[in-house]
Amino acid sequence: MVNTETFFRRAQWVIAILITGVSILFHLYYWLHVGGLWRDEVNLVNLSGHHTLAEMERDSFPLLMPVTLHAWMAVGLGNSDLALRLLGLLIGLGILAALWVSSWKIRREPPMIGLVLLSLNNAVIFFGDSLRAYGLGSLLAVILTASAFVYVQRPSMARAAWLALFAILSVQILYHNAVLVAAVCFGAWAVCWRRKDGRAALQVLAVAVLSAASLLPYAHTLTSPGDPTLHSGVELPRLFATYTDTLGYPRSGYIYIWAALYAVIVTCACTGFWKKSGEPPAAERIDPRGGDGPSPRAERFVGTSCPHPDKDLSLFAAKMLTVAVVGFPVFFWRSRMPMQSWYLLPFLASTAVCFDAALPFRRAIGRAFVLVFVLVTASLSIPETNAILKSHFSDVDIYARQLTVAASPDDYIIVEPWHFGITFGHYFKGRTPWDTLPPISDHATHRFDLVALEMQNTNAIAPVLEKIGQTLQSSHRVWVLSMEGRLSVPGRGMRPPATLPVPPLPDTGWADWPYDRVWAAQVMCFIADHSGQFQELKSLSNERSIAEEMSLFMAQGWNTNSAEHK
Repeated sequence: MVNTETFFRRAQWVIAILITGVSILFHLYYWLHVGGLWRDEVNLVNLSGHHTLAEMERDSFPLLMPVTLHAWMAVGLGNSDLALRLLGLLIGLGILAALWVSSWKIRREPPMIGLVLLSLNNAVIFFGDSLRAYGLGSLLAVILTASAFVYVQRPSMARAAWLALFAILSVQILYHNAVLVAAVCFGAWAVCWRRKDGRAALQVLAVAVLSAASLLPYAHTLTSPGDPTLHSGVELPRLFATYTDTLGYPRSGYIYIWAALYAVIVTCACTGFWKKSGEPPAAERIDPRGGDGPSPRAERFVGTSCPHPDKDLSLFAAKMLTVAVVGFPVFFWRSRMPMQSWYLLPFLASTAVCFDAALPFRRAIGRAFVLVFVLVTASLSIPETNAILKSHFSDVDIYARQLTVAASPDDYIIVEPWHFGITFGHYFKGRTPWDTLPPISDHATHRFDLVALEMQNTNAIAPVLEKIGQTLQSSHRVWVLSMEGRLSVPGRGMRPPATLPVPPLPDTGWADWPYDRVWAAQVMCFIADHSGQFQELKSLSNERSIAEEMSLFMAQGWNTNSAEHK
């Protein structure tokens, strides 16, 4: 007769397999449906197309992701958006596979909590499968954390070598994964210290030193202040909102569930740490088959240097998570980069592995709790994720292709804000001249340096205004492609905003967005005053775009009675 614990264990396998199947379908749907690339992806594609490392390193990441994409395109898989996105699909599915392998290696069980909190999170699919480094960084975070758990269970030189390899790869994909590597090494060292295992402690120290040394080629990038328009600072409300958005899925209250699970691990680590060393671990005292001998899980530790496996796993997870919880906000604050939710994906991935490995839900009542939690969370997450996956990243590709056909070589196109020109330039194949606000010479990548120079030029958009006047007077059209909801057609005679002084501004410093808005408003007022007809056109996209959703305006004719723009 099947006992209660066996029943719940089998139910966990069934539910985990079903959730995995749903997640695989989500990844496949995203790959086929998400559409064109957005500016950050185009930026990486353009950089990866270069043939020297010096050119590829002009991104905000180390070289591993550009080199990986370069190799992908070199074998002929970069000829279409779908082929490029296939790499992201494989990375996303790799995260799923890594969750399963890590949970099996550590606990011989399915990754229940990791699956439902990580694989169904729409940010993990939407941004993890995109052509950026965050998906591969999250995959390596899972492998790194799992490798550390395996090492803690049975330290050896071979396992230390694997741990070092994944630590080096992790910091070579994302700079802030250095925090994760530091947390892993500190957690593993804490276990070695409790065991008084000096040899293993030295191996962990070697892992930390090697991974840190691999960042020496980026020393200038890590120590220099960086471009002021990019490193404009982190506002505390935005920092907190980023954590709330990412951890608060599928409902905002889930951030407290992440915190509660972390608190359980810390509690287990504290109680286990102060137990007498001669007390046998729970794994050796509990036999789910009903006998007095050790359980099958405890038998795996017999003869190893890990006499108290549960205490060691909880101690490692508690120390590692504590360092990561503190270290990531400090890193982002010190880097002065405006926060985005996808920055936290590696942290989520590593934490999910810790939850499955170290939470003490092994008895029947614990397994029942996990099943209820997983079923409730899945029922909330699946509809939410399904809805968001119907969105696109960008509709700039749709407008660029339309303007390739509709705009004549004598028309003029303005794209604003300036960084949307990266996407537009990738997809626009027409002969019509076009500029961004401000006009810059390179639209292939994020050229914050060129924008910073224009912010110091109080007459930055004068060439654009002159070109608008010439185009309208010659009876040709001016097209303005702008972020949805950002601009509207102003009335004639509306006074444009005054030109901003050179940065830094008192409240926003070197941030470019105040200048973007003033430049756009000045251009719209100029067109409204000098054109015979100025209107917003019907949207070309019927689907929501979460990163770049556009509006298109068209002006034609010359208003001979207009006053000169001042």
